[in-house]
Amino acid sequence: MTRAIASATQTKLADRQLFVADLIELHLSSTKYFTSTNIDLSYDSATAPDAGPNTYLAQGQFLQFGQITESRDVRVSSVDMKFTAVDLTTLSLVVNNNFIDKRVVIYRAVLGEDYSFTDDDVWMLFDGTVTGYHIEEKENESVLTLTIASQFADFMRTSGRQSNPSSQNIHFSSDKGMDFSPQIVKDIKWGRA
Repeated sequence: MTRAIASATQTKLADRQLFVADLIELHLSSTKYFTSTNIDLSYDSATAPDAGPNTYLAQGQFLQFGQITESRDVRVSSVDMKFTAVDLTTLSLVVNNNFIDKRVVIYRAVLGEDYSFTDDDVWMLFDGTVTGYHIEEKENESVLTLTIASQFADFMRTSGRQSNPSSQNIHFSSDKGMDFSPQIVKDIKWGRA
C-alpha cells in the first residue's frame, strides 16, 4: 500500500541515524500501552478507546514481534508478539484478563534524536485480535507469546448455535430435544393453508 509520507519524516528516514519506536495498544478490560523504547512516550492514537494522549510505557517486558508484511491482496496475516514472562506483571495481566479476541494495535513512529515525533511520523503497522498464547520456559528465560491475527481471521467462521444434537449438548448435556429435530421439519407446512 502506498503511503503519503510527510517531508519531515522523509528527512528523518534519510538521516544516518534512524530512531524508531513501536507503540503497542492491548485492548484488555482496561487498555494497556507499551513502547519498545527506553523512555515513556506520549501519543494520541485514533484507535485508543479514550480521548487525548496516552502514555506508552517503556516497561522493559516487551521483547519483539514477528515480521509484518503488507500486500494489496486480502489475506489472513498473523504476528507473534513476545513478552518476557520472568516478571509476572505482564503474565498476570494476560492470564487474569479475558484476552482472546481482544484488539491489539501496533504503531511505528520515527523519532528525532531527542525522542520527539509528530502525528505525521506515526503510522499503523498492524491491527488485529489475540487468537492464542503460549508460555515457553527455558533454563535461562521465560517468554510469553501472544498470537495476533488480522481482522480476516474469523471471516469464514460460522457463529451461533445450530439446531442439531451435538450443538445442543454443548450447552445442555442431558437435553434430548434436538435428537428429534429432523423428524419435526417434515411436519412443517410452509405456505399451505
